[in-house]
Amino acid sequence: MRPAVVSSIVCALGVLVATGCAHVVGLDALARSSAPAIGLGSWTRDRSLPDRTELAVGQLVIHADFPLAGQHRLVRELDDLRAEVSQRLGLPVSDEPVHLYLFEDADRYTAFAARQFPGFPARRAFFVETDTTLAVFAAWQDRVAEDLRHETTHGYVHSVAPAVPLWLDEGLAEFFELPRHEAGVHRAHVAHLAGRTLEGTWRPDLARLESLASAGELSQDHYAEAWCWVHWLLCTTPERRRLLQDYLADVRRDGKTPPLSARLMRAPDTPPDLAATLTTHLSSLAAAGQP
Repeated sequence: MRPAVVSSIVCALGVLVATGCAHVVGLDALARSSAPAIGLGSWTRDRSLPDRTELAVGQLVIHADFPLAGQHRLVRELDDLRAEVSQRLGLPVSDEPVHLYLFEDADRYTAFAARQFPGFPARRAFFVETDTTLAVFAAWQDRVAEDLRHETTHGYVHSVAPAVPLWLDEGLAEFFELPRHEAGVHRAHVAHLAGRTLEGTWRPDLARLESLASAGELSQDHYAEAWCWVHWLLCTTPERRRLLQDYLADVRRDGKTPPLSARLMRAPDTPPDLAATLTTHLSSLAAAGQP
């Protein structure tokens, strides 16, 4: 039986507002919020849901309130993302539908979200998992491609591994939200963490991430660090990528699988100081991005 989960994103100019935190960020900074939601065992399919266009593309069922072609490049990209997530993470694909509800009018989207999920912070897009449904709701706006890659990743992962830990769930979505040509390098996160490192105000701590259980505990640092761990695991050595894949396979079988940090500490090629290793990895990414 699926737990009810809401995962959402927001980009605010100057001020970040997310569940449990509010602080000043840069103009291009992203903040994300994923949280177990009380009382979301179901939601009502009312008349305000987009229904002008309905497309079934792979695992996706797309509902839009505007004309949308099945060969639209974003639709094709989201369909292709399914195979990419599966191949990189060693996860099977599922035939469980992931419904995407796309609102052309931002005000209509905002009104729907406020009515269906009262008290939930305003977000540009969000993912909902209930006992019977995987669904993404989004406003069709300038950054919709990034939004939908992020939220659709949640759908693809949760369709086969619903018990994936919060930090890893978000780290994976941050990784796959990027255009393919970025090769998983989230430049905004690199810049943010590099700056925090120079200030001496941040140090990686995987066990700390693993202890986080709700959106109210997640800050921009946490989202950026979650992405960085995922990038290090997927993009440095075949052994680390396989370790992550094996962990996800075990999570699929048993949601109470011990945390990834315990497995890393037993791995023969794990460096003695994980925090220093991740900081070095971050520094290499920052240096590679310099003109």
